[in-house]
Amino acid sequence: MIKKPVVIAIAMALSSSAYAAQTQQAKEQQVTEFDEVLVTATRVSEKASETSRSVAVVSEEQLQESQPASVAQALKNEANINVSNGPRASSQGVEIRGLGGQRVLQTIDGARQNTNSGHRGTYFMDPELLSSVEVVRGPASSLWGSGAIGGVVAQNTKSAADFLEEEDTFGGYLKQGYESNGDRIKTSGAIYGLSETDSAGSVDWLVNGSYYDSNNIKIGNDQTLENSSSEGTSGLAKFGWEPTDDQRLQLSARFSNIDELVPSNPATHVGSSVPLVKRKTEDQNVTLDYSLNPTDNALLDLNATLYWNGTNYDEDRVTKNQFDSTEYETLGFSLNNSSTLGNTVLTYGVDGYKDSIKTVRDDRGQAGERPDDIDGETTVWGAYTRADIELTDSLAVDAAVRYDAFKNDSNNLNLSSDDNAFSPSVGLVWQTTDWLTLSARYDQAFRAPSMEEMYSTGTHYCIPSIPGFLPNGLCNTFEINPDLKAEQAENKEIKADLRFANLAGNDELAITLNVFRNDVDDFIEQSVSDPLMGIPGFEQTTSWNNVDEAKLTGFEFSTRYRYEQTRLSVNYGQTEGKDKATDEYLSNIPAKKLAIDLSQAIMEGDMKIGTRFSYVAEQDQLPLDDLNQYDSYKLWDVYVAWEPAMGTFEGLRVDFAVENIGDEEYRQAWQTLYEQGRNFKLSARYSF
Repeated sequence: MIKKPVVIAIAMALSSSAYAAQTQQAKEQQVTEFDEVLVTATRVSEKASETSRSVAVVSEEQLQESQPASVAQALKNEANINVSNGPRASSQGVEIRGLGGQRVLQTIDGARQNTNSGHRGTYFMDPELLSSVEVVRGPASSLWGSGAIGGVVAQNTKSAADFLEEEDTFGGYLKQGYESNGDRIKTSGAIYGLSETDSAGSVDWLVNGSYYDSNNIKIGNDQTLENSSSEGTSGLAKFGWEPTDDQRLQLSARFSNIDELVPSNPATHVGSSVPLVKRKTEDQNVTLDYSLNPTDNALLDLNATLYWNGTNYDEDRVTKNQFDSTEYETLGFSLNNSSTLGNTVLTYGVDGYKDSIKTVRDDRGQAGERPDDIDGETTVWGAYTRADIELTDSLAVDAAVRYDAFKNDSNNLNLSSDDNAFSPSVGLVWQTTDWLTLSARYDQAFRAPSMEEMYSTGTHYCIPSIPGFLPNGLCNTFEINPDLKAEQAENKEIKADLRFANLAGNDELAITLNVFRNDVDDFIEQSVSDPLMGIPGFEQTTSWNNVDEAKLTGFEFSTRYRYEQTRLSVNYGQTEGKDKATDEYLSNIPAKKLAIDLSQAIMEGDMKIGTRFSYVAEQDQLPLDDLNQYDSYKLWDVYVAWEPAMGTFEGLRVDFAVENIGDEEYRQAWQTLYEQGRNFKLSARYSF
């Protein structure tokens, strides 16, 4: 285990020697390759080196090089970010610092994605349609409200401006990809354009779509994971109108369809209590955005968003001849404005959304042995303000507070519950020198209980009679809990960010260290009672209850270095989770992870050759009653990207990668399934 003081000492030692070598030319440098600009994840535009939050940004270039099958896969090499739910891409989720599921908020172009349904997947966006993915590690409810106690995964879709070169007005591309593991083929393409007139301003548009088909994938040592094939289509249409230079109206629509034959819980195998289902998932969204930012008015920087999401899961339980359906809808809006008042930027706004869920549970052949239908709504209204104050040339503070009121209505049970929450936060940023920025922050956050957690009814599962052990059989039933409280989080964090340029010529160095402690109270967990099984008069029930009080501590350390066309990045993350009452280790906390990426550009920058190495330590921090073993493992990848800037092959881009070269058979901590084995990836894109 790496001790925190050692890491800090190393960072300070590096900074001292680097500072001595820094030149005046570096001080005058204003923009560097390592200064990403965050657009949506923190709800303000700020550089990664200047925010007090822990952030990770995956660029479009990185997405093309890794060719991920899911958004979660695109984040797998980031510190303290893990892929959950096994190797089936359609069901994969994201965990941040040991928290996942509904505790991590997902957004697409600023619109909340609230779909959550048991073991089913919720990340539907095709990475092909994204320009970047931004992650905020740690609570962010003061900006986003319910659900962001673990962090935020903000996905930004492409637009015509991402493709068109200067003075171009029309273009497009075709792309074909192939993966050897699962014989996965993928075809995608787009067309886009821009027109400008003196009277009507400018109009830009983009239409993008993709199709994929995959057979069963193989885990390490050439073993096939049954029922892991799938096929799907996705599309994005985006139209923007800028009547003047300071305002924009944009309408976007997207869809994703996935067909697969998988276990009802895709994170495991088919079994007696996990039936095989033929699942069709349809996800749709429409978003309307308007922005107004006059250059001559410091008080007005307005953004308004109206969005609708709809997700349908249709399932055929093929072994039982039962047909289920689950429908989610979200209708939401957001309105905010930023005003500059002297040395203060004040951002304030209101937002709200209504989530609706309707389920139909078919119990043919199992009368009374299935969960009841759900018909309910969750309504949330929120208001927030954030002040960014420049106290001196080197000292700044950001303070925010948000108020949310939320209500759950169960239409089928004629029951309701309501509550409210305040979420304050404060961050202090001190630019001690040109090369070192220190920050500290404090956040409170919450997650409101869902409809399923409060109002699920009916039978959870039934066990048939077993002579001599369970003569009367057993049925487990859901028990409602209208008094369920919201989860609460309280996070303290310090950060050091070091930036240098021209240490040894044309080079850059960035070092970031985050240390955190997140106290999460009133964890909502599903619990099953343990009566005397099989004895008349005793029943077994399932309910969601507020149980644990957790203490999550850890840190992320990352460094990036570029010398001319050579790039090296190293990051390390670890999280420790303990029960505050018993001091016992918690389950579902990820193992320590180290990731290294080294690349070299050749052929005057037309080609990049790179390799990735990751090491995940043994997870031996287990609860006392957990007898599982989660071994350490090492993974090695290589990748090549070729994109000629001119000549005969101008417009062509080819990406090739080999993942898990050693065909390692490995399993992440707390997961049931082993992960994907060796995989060759090849894609070719031609742009015109």
